[in-house]
Amino acid sequence: KTAEELASVNGEKITSADVEKAIRMKYGPQVDQMPAEQRAAAIKQVTPIMAEELITRALLLKSAKDNKVVVSEEDINKTLTQIKQSLPPNVKYEDYLKQVGHGAESFKSEINEELLISNHVQNILKSVTKPTENEVKEYFEKNKESFNSKESVSASHILLKVEPNSDNKNKEEQLKSIEALRKQLITSKGKDFAKLAKEKSDCPSGAKGGDLGNFGRGQMVPAFEKAAFTQKVGEVGEVVETQFGYHIIMVTDKAKAGQKSLDEVKEEINRRIEGPKREATMRKFIADLESKAKVTRSSTLSGPPPAKAKE
Repeated sequence: KTAEELASVNGEKITSADVEKAIRMKYGPQVDQMPAEQRAAAIKQVTPIMAEELITRALLLKSAKDNKVVVSEEDINKTLTQIKQSLPPNVKYEDYLKQVGHGAESFKSEINEELLISNHVQNILKSVTKPTENEVKEYFEKNKESFNSKESVSASHILLKVEPNSDNKNKEEQLKSIEALRKQLITSKGKDFAKLAKEKSDCPSGAKGGDLGNFGRGQMVPAFEKAAFTQKVGEVGEVVETQFGYHIIMVTDKAKAGQKSLDEVKEEINRRIEGPKREATMRKFIADLESKAKVTRSSTLSGPPPAKAKE
């Protein structure tokens, strides 16, 4: 099947084969794991968006080269190493390259281009001015309600599971085991909590040392919530029984409900103000590049999708 021409940028074609390759690069092996019909439908749905991304990429790449942007060999190798390390243990790098339709050299060249574009974009965004103190204060005053925090707790736990149909003997054994663990934790003042959670906990959070992250009221079962919200920070709690089994909870942090101060949310406000400015800067930059380039789109694309519409 010959590849259909979907667009061109300064005479360089973007075909359906290029789009399919870009989809594989972005979404990885899961594309090939779909049933054939579903895969064809998914590719058809994503094609207009991906083709627009490839048009933008071609415009930015030419602009990066025109502006003599450089990428060091060290950065390319660092990125390749990160990609290799991020692959699942059962996936060989060579197989991954095949899945995304590349050989070692063409993949390295692709990474070089991606880094060129990334460096170029960073340079363009340097023109975005940081919000002034006054802008930050004004934003805070106007949006105070969105900076109201609810009472929350950060905690870790160890769970010894008790199945709903377990007999009393099994329950007693699990209770004895968890009480022994609690004694051990009290002796060590909670220092080996993460280690014991990894070794003994029946909860998936055990892999992260029992860490449950931050949660508010109404997110955990009642008995667990009551214990977590009444315990002191750093204290090894009493054994708690829930429908899942027996837990030992250790609270690592607490946040009271109330209004956050300007200092607490300054970074977030900077991001909220800067985000739209950065997006607008890039949109304008890309629109300017396109106005000076020769870009064609086939009827298949029927113009840019709404997400890329110019404001």
